[in-house]
Amino acid sequence: MGPVNDAWIRPRAGFSSIDTRPIRHSRIPPTSFQEFAMADVAFVVTTLAVFALVAFVAKGVTKL
Repeated sequence: MGPVNDAWIRPRAGFSSIDTRPIRHSRIPPTSFQEFAMADVAFVVTTLAVFALVAFVAKGVTKL
């Protein structure tokens, strides 16, 4: 079977088929590897602190 429509799609008069507009940059700034690493370190430290606090509270409860 052949193509459904053999006609070429032509750009309108006055418009180029190549878009020359500049690429818009994202509003979100690019994140560096160091920022991700620091976020990971902060997550691990916070998790350890929470577990230490839970262990401390559990130890105090057992003494009651």
